[in-house]
Amino acid sequence: MCKYRDPLTPAPTKNELEMQAIRSRIEDVFNLVSIQSLDRLDPNYVIMGSSKGYSAIGHYQYPMDECLISRSWRMEFPFMTIQTPSTMCLLGLDPKLSAKLVVAERTNPSMMTPPTFPDESSLLYGEAISAFGYFYCRMQHWYPVLHPEFFSSYLENVGNNSGTSTDHCLVLIVAAIGSACRSLPPAAIHSEHQDRGYIMKALAMLHNVHSEFSLRSAQCLLLLAVYYNCIGRPCQAHDFVLMASCKTQALFKCHLYDDDDRPMELLRRIFWSTLLMETELGYHMDMPESNIWKFDDRILLPGIHDSWEPFHENQRYMFEQSEPIGLSALTSNDTKAYFLAAISMCRMMRRCFASVVLFNNKEVYAPIIANELGNQLEKWHEHLPSSLKFDRQRRFSVPTDVTTSFSATGGSSSQAAVTRFLEMQFYQCLISTFWPAVYSILYLDDAPETTLADCSRFFDAYVCLVSSISTTIDSCPNTPWNFYASLFITTLSAYKGAQAPCLRHAMSPTIVSCFQAAKSMFKNGDAAMQSPSLVMMGEILSQYINAVS
Repeated sequence: MCKYRDPLTPAPTKNELEMQAIRSRIEDVFNLVSIQSLDRLDPNYVIMGSSKGYSAIGHYQYPMDECLISRSWRMEFPFMTIQTPSTMCLLGLDPKLSAKLVVAERTNPSMMTPPTFPDESSLLYGEAISAFGYFYCRMQHWYPVLHPEFFSSYLENVGNNSGTSTDHCLVLIVAAIGSACRSLPPAAIHSEHQDRGYIMKALAMLHNVHSEFSLRSAQCLLLLAVYYNCIGRPCQAHDFVLMASCKTQALFKCHLYDDDDRPMELLRRIFWSTLLMETELGYHMDMPESNIWKFDDRILLPGIHDSWEPFHENQRYMFEQSEPIGLSALTSNDTKAYFLAAISMCRMMRRCFASVVLFNNKEVYAPIIANELGNQLEKWHEHLPSSLKFDRQRRFSVPTDVTTSFSATGGSSSQAAVTRFLEMQFYQCLISTFWPAVYSILYLDDAPETTLADCSRFFDAYVCLVSSISTTIDSCPNTPWNFYASLFITTLSAYKGAQAPCLRHAMSPTIVSCFQAAKSMFKNGDAAMQSPSLVMMGEILSQYINAVS
């Protein structure tokens, strides 16, 4: 479309033209520096003819065509994930930081040495009932993949040291998760042998689990991933979730349960739980994928009319007295509502990258798409049941004493935990949606009003996210690593955005306090001190924002 200068508008002065040329050259230099940083590390990345993006060539380059976001775009536009090399260049970090985090997790001696455990780590009746109570109250609602007959099987296998079936393996894994939840925070897990004893016995049966083609084997593999994710070992968790994904997809492909509604419903819950976990673990670390998202539009959502409880109602009294003090389990209806809301949010997290469109072979921010995505988030919030709805009108503030803010939430209800978790994901999605607006004006002295308004939404959401994480992280044992990874990348991105010439003067003291709060959470968080990759992130974060006054 031709655009003509308004004859009533004076032509730009010589100084204005020179300033525009300087800005253009600075932007070109920045892009060249980013490209050269990648080229030094990987000679297989080259500049393509009409685009500033990169393309992998050569026989030794890992295929780059499938990812959470398109690999070709991921190399060009700095989307807000740790595994996006252009984002790391923008932040002045190693483009292959994601790979280094994986190496740190996989090669650290503390992650590789098999734990020792006492011989008497068999399931005693009282211990088993207590472990199940903790599992039910703190973990069942995140991944509701157990069958109604599970608790009966659980009781039958108490004290059985010679069982090798997948049923017995599943019992041991659930006991290990329950014991780990009882020993939280993660720092205490490493001094507690009980859960590690159970998990090592379960791992000894892994060959049987692999060999068996059944729902039980898929349950075992997924809950092994849940256990390792719970104790802050994302790479081991990812190994098992890939196995669970392959097993689950194979069960669907073979139509093994097409004629039996109850197993099919359970298989759907296993599928969606696996998809949620694989997405979380692969969001920031560049991991191999199972292509489970190919089936997103083919697998029905789990039905809500049958019971999702892992026991029959007349058995509830047997473990209710062993439930954690001050922590009530989520109701059956709220579990179903949360699980469906989490699936919907997971889909929106994948769409939040759509606020960037390709225009004249260049990725540009699309405000109209970003606002539509924001409206979809608001609609998602409106449809939450009242029991899980968080207050969108409440203004958040960062706690002055961050070190005590997370520990104070340990005894909260499971209903409060899932509500806070949904709240955290809401703001994380909002931040990712409006990050391209901030990036689009990083080097401008002036910016359109609509873009500045979207930048304000980005920073408001960042403040809310930090506040939400600080009050959520200890009450959600299902994925501690992902909490810190999200805090890391959003804080660095917000700090970078706050340096934009047209935004710097508008940076509020609240945002600065959020930077300091993020540093404190990494410094004082138990999970952050146990994971080698989170230790690396904490050091980078501390160095990066040290200059903030």
